[in-house]
Amino acid sequence: MEQITIAAQTFNVPLRYEECHELSAGEASALNQTYHENIRNNLAKKAKEGVLTQADVDAYASEYQFGVRAAGVGVSRDPVMSEAMRIAKKQIGELLKKNGKRIGDYEVAAINQAAKNLLDKDPAILELAKQRVAEQQSLASADLGDILSGLTAKPAPEAQASATAPAAETKAA
Repeated sequence: MEQITIAAQTFNVPLRYEECHELSAGEASALNQTYHENIRNNLAKKAKEGVLTQADVDAYASEYQFGVRAAGVGVSRDPVMSEAMRIAKKQIGELLKKNGKRIGDYEVAAINQAAKNLLDKDPAILELAKQRVAEQQSLASADLGDILSGLTAKPAPEAQASATAPAAETKAA
């Protein structure tokens, strides 16, 4: 049994499918539809950037597995590389601005490639990114209990609704 939540209520639901389960035509159709939608959604960014090829789709589709979470297509999960790309893109934007152009006038793929080229050309950007990430991680690991203890949470939505309801009724009267 698997527990699922429907409208804030928990229910037990049997596991219907197991490995080697023989699918009906309808089940196969539903799985194929989901498979195609997942491929479409996961490759949409590359397609919008104009860099998606049939070979990319074929390769992705052949490797795709349901239920396996993978890093997004073309997205770095490395905080240092993400910060380095952010710095490089900012520098590219500033250079374009000096030349009377805007970063938004260019395709995302072109800006990303220019940022990667800049990182290859200027390793100091990667070093700066390492320093910034280390600093952020240091700050995040600091003991902030004394600061957090003074915070007061907002009231729950139900409490806000009931607190404002009588006032609304008074205004209507």
